[in-house]
Amino acid sequence: MSLVRRVVGAAAVLALAASGAALVARPASASRTAACFAPHLRLVRAGTEGALSHRYVKFRITNTGRHACRLYGYPTFRYRDTSGRAVGVRSEPAGVRARVVTLAPGRHTRVTLGYVVPAVTLHRQCQATRVASVDVRLAFRPHVYSQPLRARVCTTKLYRPVAYPAGF
Repeated sequence: MSLVRRVVGAAAVLALAASGAALVARPASASRTAACFAPHLRLVRAGTEGALSHRYVKFRITNTGRHACRLYGYPTFRYRDTSGRAVGVRSEPAGVRARVVTLAPGRHTRVTLGYVVPAVTLHRQCQATRVASVDVRLAFRPHVYSQPLRARVCTTKLYRPVAYPAGF
């Protein structure tokens, strides 16, 4: 590789790192980085976007530890009602390829929950209900984060929530 390409590549990596975003690591280098664990992660809601008949709820994951760590895969989302009971079915992975995300200390990435707006569906196929929160379990991690989510959602398997992988 030429010197110019190495310098340009290094500059791009430094610019990305300075922006606060997570770096997507190659699998070989990621294998030397420890997995992220709940005591060193903070998960907070980071906004909602809409597109036609869908909503996308973003959750920011920040590495609060002192060492870099890695995440991989799809989270699992599960709606809860005001009484804390599980509502509907668990999420399914989106059709997007998952990749390893390496988080330096203080850096963040995100996971995203996608769902269909009940108003655009047939009532019997959707079975809409109001939810108060959503449980988020990161892939290959036992810890569950509970986050407020006041929304009207579908609760059937046909319109189940969709999980986008870490870093998407």
